[in-house]
Amino acid sequence: MTGFHLYDVSVIIVNYNGEAVLPLALESLYTLREQPLEVIVVDNGSTDASVDLIKTYAKKYLRLRLIEAQSNFGVAGGRNVGVDVAKGPILAFLDADGRALPEWLPNALLAINQDSRVGAVAPLVLMGDGAIINGAGSFIDASGHGRDRFWGESLSLRQSDIDRLAGSFCDYPMGCGMVVRRPGLERIWPLDEALLKWHDDTEIGIRVRRLEYRTVFWPKSRVLHQPGHSDPSRRELRHLESEMARFRLLLKYYSWSRFTQSLLHYLLHTMSGSRLRPEMKGDAQILLRDLRLAWPEAKKIRRQWR
Repeated sequence: MTGFHLYDVSVIIVNYNGEAVLPLALESLYTLREQPLEVIVVDNGSTDASVDLIKTYAKKYLRLRLIEAQSNFGVAGGRNVGVDVAKGPILAFLDADGRALPEWLPNALLAINQDSRVGAVAPLVLMGDGAIINGAGSFIDASGHGRDRFWGESLSLRQSDIDRLAGSFCDYPMGCGMVVRRPGLERIWPLDEALLKWHDDTEIGIRVRRLEYRTVFWPKSRVLHQPGHSDPSRRELRHLESEMARFRLLLKYYSWSRFTQSLLHYLLHTMSGSRLRPEMKGDAQILLRDLRLAWPEAKKIRRQWR
């Protein structure tokens, strides 16, 4: 086979306090029939026993490299660290709470090798033991919301739809399991690491498209995922953080009219909702302050990617 091979793949895992889930991710990689070039685990300043755990695995698996960050750089920042040290021309990302299936990397490479304009592969991401869909290709709506197709639906009930959509284009690859070509897409990196998480994969998809490559949904490439491991425990905080990331995305890549319309809609919703939950006013103030602080860096990114 011409093109890229398994020994061209650097697998990158970003970990923060993943002691309880990380062993499943690492074991899934080292039980693959064919091994990638390397597995890089970027630890974002974990306070649990993650680092000791990774070091134990590194003694057993020579392809494993541990990069210890001194603080929590967030998901995007951790990905940037991993990409900086990666040797392979193909970058594959697995979450600390994900698991690689045997068909993940070989089929992702097949998709890339079949079409030189495929810049990223969106695998079929399944929850838990694989019966429920986490994402079957992802899309961004007009307000910057990321939408994971068929999220929470039964795989068996959606199998015919998934077969029909195989090879179709989507807006971005879900972060857990995404595989990204490096040659021709060097400008993707570094990602904006201002926030701890949310929308780093969306940013990759936008940049892939603006560099005139495509993200393709390839369901024969599959990973398992148990989402939510590193999410805030409070639903309200999770929502606020995701909204902050969404508005940063709008500020960086969308038209001013779309950004303004979305912001006004959010503020009106906040004013209305504050009658039932008064702290929503505080959330809006936090978001507006964050956008003001984000503007200098966002302005540079707008210029780079317009």
